Amino acid sequence: MTNKGIVKEVNGEMLTVEFERHEACGDCHACMHGSTDCAKHTITIRGKADVGDEIVVEMDESHVMAASATAYMIPFAGFMVGILGSYALGLSEPVMALCAVAGTAVAYVIMRVLDPHLSKGRWEHRIVSVSKPEKE
Repeated sequence: MTNKGIVKEVNGEMLTVEFERHEACGDCHACMHGSTDCAKHTITIRGKADVGDEIVVEMDESHVMAASATAYMIPFAGFMVGILGSYALGLSEPVMALCAVAGTAVAYVIMRVLDPHLSKGRWEHRIVSVSKPEKE
């Protein structure tokens, strides 16, 4: 998966790059109402470039799928453990719903704590190209 971004800040070898998420741009129309942060996100990446340069970064497709699976399946597993565990204990439906929410929250916290250890270097972006902005 590749994405183009603009270097916004350079701090030694670390670059702060801003991307527009065109695939995330939908029907909210915030950009037409003066929103400057609509569908934008930033990352910090190691590389060499100047402020204003356009860079193309890449992330291995298999790592994108693994990150997505982790982000969705671990909280879902917590939800299922909460709801099925409370069902097995014979609890009432409102309590089952609370256990499902609690299971999701606990799984999310576990995921956030383990993520830095599981993803070491696997889900990092890699700079493919750097180009100077076109003069108008």
